[in-house]
This record gives sequence, C-alpha cells and structure tokens, in this order.
Amino acid sequence: MIVDAHVHCAELRDLSLFLKGDITAACVSDDPSSAERIIHLAETSNYIVPCVGIHPWVVHEYELREAIDLVERAVTRHGINCLGEIGLDKRFKAETFEKQREFFKIFTRFGREYDLVLNLHAAGAWREVFDIVYGSDISRAYFHWYTGPLDLLQEITSIGYYIGVNPAIEVQEKHKDVVEYVDLKYIITESDAPYEYKGLKLTPELVKKLIHYIGELKSVDVLLVENTVYSNFNKLFRPRIPR
Repeated sequence: MIVDAHVHCAELRDLSLFLKGDITAACVSDDPSSAERIIHLAETSNYIVPCVGIHPWVVHEYELREAIDLVERAVTRHGINCLGEIGLDKRFKAETFEKQREFFKIFTRFGREYDLVLNLHAAGAWREVFDIVYGSDISRAYFHWYTGPLDLLQEITSIGYYIGVNPAIEVQEKHKDVVEYVDLKYIITESDAPYEYKGLKLTPELVKKLIHYIGELKSVDVLLVENTVYSNFNKLFRPRIPR
C-alpha cells in the first residue's frame, strides 16, 4: 500500500484518478471550508484519513473562536483523528507569526486533550514548532516536508515523531540530506499535491517514484521501503484514545 501522508485533496480536481485501492492518504485542509469538504470526502472513501485545521498562511483571516468551533465540531461530531495543516511559518509569513502562535497553541491543546495526530507545517520555524509540540505533551506528530536542521531530527525521532518525505527530493538537495540521515522507521511519504515546487507539479502519483528513490538512497529493497512506510503511517494514525 502506497502512503500519501499530506495531500490537499479538496484542491485536486482529478482526485479519483489518484486515490484508488493502492494509495491511502491523509488529506489536510487549509481552512474551515476545505475542512468540511475533506470530512465529506472521507465519508465516501475508505482510503482517506481526514485532517482539519487552519493553515498558518491564512490564520490572519480568522478568529480564534472559529478555530475552536472547527476542531470541536470535527472531533465530537465526526470523530476526526488528525489536525492539519497546522503549525508555524517564519519563512513565508513572518508578519503574522504571533497570531500563528496563538492558533497553534489552540490546536496543540486539542491535540493533547483528544490524543490527535498533528500534521505539521514548520517552514523556517522547525525548532519553535518542535518545542511547542513536545512541551504540550503531544504523543503523535508528523513534520510535513521536513527540511529543517539535521541535529533537530535526532530530537524529533527520539520522541517517536515522524518526518515527511516529498517527491521534491529530486530537486531539493537539503531534503535528500534528510532522507540519508534519518532512519527509515521514522519516514512517511507524502506529495503535498497540488503544490508546485521549482517547476515540479506534485501529485500523489509521484509517491510511487519517491519510494524507489528512497530505496536507492538507503540501499534497501523497494518493497521494504513501501512496507515500512505503511507500518509507520499505521502507527501514527492508530485509533485515538480519549482522555
């Protein structure tokens, strides 16, 4: 089974072409509207794990009460197991960083209370995101498209958190360094579709090629990569235990 642990399903026009019987996906949302679409998609597919949240790029468009209502409704009415895409961004949206932090602390509070998976965005703020997540006693976290410091990886994986590997590895040398450094048992594949990076249009379909690339970098069999990543995904998204 192929895993896409971070994909914006609400933005994919040809979703049915990608999410078939051989791919399971964690579909993230950017705002309340896309969260509702993701929840609906998940109700009609056995291959979608829905994640709800407000992307750090757009938190300035919402009030904290809207974030609280979104998560409460998703968890209590729909049994949502994952919050995402949530986090902090100093690289692209430094001007709203303080408001991002307010929202993120709301999300981590819910994550701790309901033992939810956090599907994390941390561009330019890897250390800050890790410190808040770890300090909030979060048990399940996934650092999407990890390109942060290599020395922080040791701290992330020692807690049992996972890191996301993306098809952009073909054109992003730092991402390649991450894959070579981290143990396979902490890697989960993703596409971040339909994002485009340096001319590369990311799609769930590219994850299959990514698995082969990881196998080459690690000098291990492709089937071992696929099975290990799928096992990692299942450990991350184990049924939540209400507290």
